[in-house]
Amino acid sequence: MSPAAGTLGRVKRSERLHAVVDHLRARAPRPVPAARLAEELGVSRRTAERDLAALRAAGVPVYGTDGRAGGYSILADYSLPPLRLRADEALAAAVALDLLAGSPFAGAARRARDRILAGAPAPVRAAVSAGVVPVDAVAPSGAGRAGRPGGPQDLDLLPAAIAGRQVLRLRYRGSDREVEPLRLLRGDGHWYLVAWARPGGGVRGFRDDRIESVEPTGERFDALHRAEVDADLSRWDLAPLTP
Repeated sequence: MSPAAGTLGRVKRSERLHAVVDHLRARAPRPVPAARLAEELGVSRRTAERDLAALRAAGVPVYGTDGRAGGYSILADYSLPPLRLRADEALAAAVALDLLAGSPFAGAARRARDRILAGAPAPVRAAVSAGVVPVDAVAPSGAGRAGRPGGPQDLDLLPAAIAGRQVLRLRYRGSDREVEPLRLLRGDGHWYLVAWARPGGGVRGFRDDRIESVEPTGERFDALHRAEVDADLSRWDLAPLTP
């Protein structure tokens, strides 16, 4: 079983039901065996069949066919109501799509971003449109360095800390540092946290794979040091992101 498939098995049931419908629609009108569907979702066959039964009970047109080539299928044009994304999920999707600016997918990414925001609640649209978490991208250097997974899982605390102006304690390359997180920068296969260093001050960059841990201190900060950050980032060839 692939890691991606195993991850699907741990999501909320409502999200898994959407995944079942999307998987069947993508293969319609060909039936999908229950065993293969279970493997794709990272769940047991019994769980997959319970999900299918729940969809049928809710009126979703899922059909079962017997025989060697049998399985479950759905009408190709059927879809469930859209998922409601939380603010952090909508922001993550918008940032990911923004990073495709300048690529062959730029047009499709802009349309997908608009569709995500159009279906989001008003507070989510406002938060994403206001750029709660400033993100920049460094134009490709041409060095071709491959990206690799970096840093601990608690790096996902960074966007909320930037949005909430929360002071963080980083374990970075073996030493502890307190910082005021300000922006995120993407370049050369890595994410960088742009922050105001304490106690002496000054703009510093912290690369994702060198951050060993992230811990909120419970303290808030007010100054965003925009002039200093802009001056520091002016040294970089920043690629434009979709506004």
